[in-house]
Amino acid sequence: MSEGEKRIEVYLSSLPVPKGNRYIRRKGGKVFKPPRIRNWEARAIWEIKQQYSGDPLDGPLSMEVILVLPNRRKRDIDNMLKSLWDVLEKAKVIKNDNQIYEIRTIKQIEKNVQKTIIYINRLK
Repeated sequence: MSEGEKRIEVYLSSLPVPKGNRYIRRKGGKVFKPPRIRNWEARAIWEIKQQYSGDPLDGPLSMEVILVLPNRRKRDIDNMLKSLWDVLEKAKVIKNDNQIYEIRTIKQIEKNVQKTIIYINRLK
């Protein structure tokens, strides 16, 4: 993203699946992701790649994330964001989540609707 470029906007058709302690360890120390997380990541990466095909962004970034929730049920927003940062890395939008210096998260309630909107700006 050069000086004249606008912010990047990415839309996901669902909410991030919170990572938290959802990883399960098998015997032998192997760690695997439950299908719910694997499926969400695959879908999110596919959706992101349909919208962004540039080089991974480098340098300090600012993120604004709008989580459109279908109801007022309690959700672990922090762990949802961790999942989101991971898919942005895997989809090669950002190089590493340590580039994120500023985060603004907004929760909106829209009955029976769920989606995620991400705005990415380079910090000056």
